[in-house]
Amino acid sequence: MAYDTSSRALALPTLGRPVAFTAKLKVDDSHPKHSGVLKFANVLVNEGGGYSPDTGIFSCPVDGLYHLMVHMTVYGCGQCAIFKNGEKVVSLYHRNLTDRLSYNSSQVASVGSVVKLSKKDEVWINLWGLGRQDIFATEDNDTIFTGFHLR
Repeated sequence: MAYDTSSRALALPTLGRPVAFTAKLKVDDSHPKHSGVLKFANVLVNEGGGYSPDTGIFSCPVDGLYHLMVHMTVYGCGQCAIFKNGEKVVSLYHRNLTDRLSYNSSQVASVGSVVKLSKKDEVWINLWGLGRQDIFATEDNDTIFTGFHLR
């Protein structure tokens, strides 16, 4: 029996048009002092053109399920959340024990989620609290925001 792929192609409008992004925090943007959107200005991948390094916001170009995550290098305390259209989806709080911090004691804290998005929904990494100042990037340590369309 032959498999008809023509109807399948119609059911998957993103076939041939992937949506995926990965952006890194620039070294100069380490230890942010502001609350709100964290901008990841060093874009590695931006298939579908949804991520804006100028705003730090991913604007969904295609309806569907997305996997979104943030990996933060932290020396001390780090806290953030993935926001969708102004509402918290998942959050992260990580604290290194200050009495055990040394030059090489930075750690990576991560949070991710599968999220249903509609075209033009907006997603970003939101900072708050004192821990935001301990999030950083160096030549050897990255802080990244990444996401991709599942289906």
